[in-house]
Amino acid sequence: MGSRRTGNGIENVYKAAKAWVDCALKAEAGDSLFTPGEAIWTSDNLAELHRRFLDQPDVSGDGFYAKLERQLAGSPADVCQLMGEVLFVHFLIVHQGAIGTGAKVNGINQALGCSRPPMSIPDDLVDSDLIDALASGIINPGIFFQTNRPEQCGFIIELTEQLKDLEAVAREQSLNAPWQFKDFAAHLDFHSDTLRGCSPATVRAQRDAILHLVFPDVFEGIVSADHKSRIANAFAHYVEQPTDDVDYKLQQIRPHLEERYGSNIHLYEPYIRSIWDRSASSPWDDFVRRAKEYVASGRLKPEETDYKKAIWHRVTTARTAVLANSDDWQPLVKRGISGNLVFSVQQARFRSWIDDPDGDALAALQGLWADDDLPLTQRIQNFCDSMPRSAASGTGTRMNVISVLLMGLDVEQYPPFRVGAFNQAYDLIGYGRPESGFDEAALYGYALDFLDRFIEESDVRGLEIKNRLDAQGIVWGVLSYFDELDDDGEVESEESDPIPREVNFPSLADELYLPADFLEEIHALLEDKKQVIFQGPPGTGKTYVAQALAEHIAGSKDRVTLVQFHPSYDYVDFVQGYRPALMENGQPGFRLLDGPLLQAAKQAEAERDGKHFLIIDEINRGNLAKVFGELYFLLEYRDSEINLQYSDKPFRLPPNLYIIGTMNTADRSIALVDLALRRRFYFVEFHPTDKEIGSVLRKYLAKNAPGIGWVAEVVARANEQLQQDERGAAIGPSYFMKENLDEGDVEVRWKHSVMPYIRELLFGQESRIADFELDKLRGLINPDDGNEAGLGSGSPSNGDADGVPDASD
Repeated sequence: MGSRRTGNGIENVYKAAKAWVDCALKAEAGDSLFTPGEAIWTSDNLAELHRRFLDQPDVSGDGFYAKLERQLAGSPADVCQLMGEVLFVHFLIVHQGAIGTGAKVNGINQALGCSRPPMSIPDDLVDSDLIDALASGIINPGIFFQTNRPEQCGFIIELTEQLKDLEAVAREQSLNAPWQFKDFAAHLDFHSDTLRGCSPATVRAQRDAILHLVFPDVFEGIVSADHKSRIANAFAHYVEQPTDDVDYKLQQIRPHLEERYGSNIHLYEPYIRSIWDRSASSPWDDFVRRAKEYVASGRLKPEETDYKKAIWHRVTTARTAVLANSDDWQPLVKRGISGNLVFSVQQARFRSWIDDPDGDALAALQGLWADDDLPLTQRIQNFCDSMPRSAASGTGTRMNVISVLLMGLDVEQYPPFRVGAFNQAYDLIGYGRPESGFDEAALYGYALDFLDRFIEESDVRGLEIKNRLDAQGIVWGVLSYFDELDDDGEVESEESDPIPREVNFPSLADELYLPADFLEEIHALLEDKKQVIFQGPPGTGKTYVAQALAEHIAGSKDRVTLVQFHPSYDYVDFVQGYRPALMENGQPGFRLLDGPLLQAAKQAEAERDGKHFLIIDEINRGNLAKVFGELYFLLEYRDSEINLQYSDKPFRLPPNLYIIGTMNTADRSIALVDLALRRRFYFVEFHPTDKEIGSVLRKYLAKNAPGIGWVAEVVARANEQLQQDERGAAIGPSYFMKENLDEGDVEVRWKHSVMPYIRELLFGQESRIADFELDKLRGLINPDDGNEAGLGSGSPSNGDADGVPDASD
């Protein structure tokens, strides 16, 4: 529980506020925020600033900063710096939608510039978390923060002065006790006419802002007394201890709201504001209206309920067999999850686990379906502990499979779950998506709470929903039904299928000579995190596979964007920036142009029903921090927004934009990616000694050049020797994947492509280079008879059934 806000960099606001409390207020020396170690927030500096700023009000019609420059003229540099830091604290609470980051920074620099010589925010702070706090803010406080700035800043000055007048122990105690601090701040004896004569609402607003900054887990981030009163009145039934203190009322109300709507909620969320602010319409109104139309259309039963009930009967039969330990439990379970509730790829993977004699699927299912009082959350957690990632990977995907199995307990209470559909519903209503990091049980619990809320909201609007299964069916039906309507309100198609386009991996696997389950695993990783990197030595087909896989999943080359990084590539090239261009008047100039990232993002945003891919070839050849910029944040927080460097409009990566990077691990001239980027991507190994890539060349040669199948064994022998030095060094299969390949081609490619690569890898080890000559390696295959026709009877005995050895050989 807590009123502390989260997301969009707001944590920097609280870090900055804590630094102010610790350094400026608690510390006897009154340390500076901008120049740590210098005493700036001292009683003497505060008194001098009080005298010049508060006791000498400028009543001219000039702007705030023009007046401030006259008031601070001739002030010591420390006093001007103190005023700049007071403005910094004042701006912390204000969301950039009310005052832009640039305006905040400029204002602080104008105050610092009043000193002689002029100062500005130190260079080492420009890109720090401290200054980044100004880009976030918490609330939009209204115009009074613009028009009443002297009084707002004056409150901060007088509050700090009177805190400094306290004994150290009393000051420390007050700054550690929320309600004592509030009492102190509410009963300040103002010493300046500027504050004595101002509106109580102006002082109260700044005081409430300071209360939240100093104690964000106790006091709400709200500066409107009217709004606080409305909230307290709307939820008065939650106030168990009567009080006249509206903040104490809100503190009692919050736990009840969080129990119903989730932790760390904001009281201005649309679905909460609609309750306490009758002037605000509720998004539930429109959604329930749509639900009524869908139910009235008669489509709920045939489209949503009937087929789920059929699956429920199959799952129930499977549950009975599992609990009885029946011999036919495996086929019954596999039949139970068949249908369109679980993707076919996931069905295949889950069935493999069911069939695995060494797996513990039976015990896991018995625990999930047991006739006991074990809570649902514990059932799910226990099952997840037993189900390997190979059976289902990704939190949403795993819960999708588990939800279908849970239908066997009670289909009306535990309906099927699909993360994409529920997220779409959350967004449509403004309900708020689950926090990142939710496990399977929490994700499903959040969805069930949403369905319960939907039933409640529908009931008060005249739509009766019997159970969660009907609620879930209506939600899915509404999403698909209204997607089908054209601009005239006519249904374009009678068919409704919320399931995304199914991807057939076996056909692609045959084309790429790769195992289908390897491609399916990559697909699952993409669905889970949206971004992966293929890493491995050159010639392993990373870029080729990335393009083929992306086009296969997207269903069109037009939905795939390819870009290659290099050392001179930067943010302007990749994201957005000003580039030379011919202007409309025919004169040369600069125009703001989108890079491939934004171009791909806009295309994905315009086609939300399709999957789009951005392929970044040689991703580690670029200076990633320089190229990605604020995208580091967006790659990790896919559901969040942030302002780009050259735009004031918030931007987020579309959920249907996937990123595949390729990375060469053998080139010593380029750096490996940093840990920050590694956390944002899944990594897939493309190495010739691994079974997935190790079989590619053998399969290719067997189909296209069976007479020289020995080449695959030569490459395997060479890679085996290279592993003695470094795993990242290997010879990839692409060197020899050429149409009409013959022995002459092999010799040329080995001499002029492979051997130069070997010499580079073994530079300084000339005595070893001879071991990689083609004739010598070829002789190692069958030294007795020199069999050159392929891997026949003279092949090593650990080859597989068709005479082709394992990649590890």
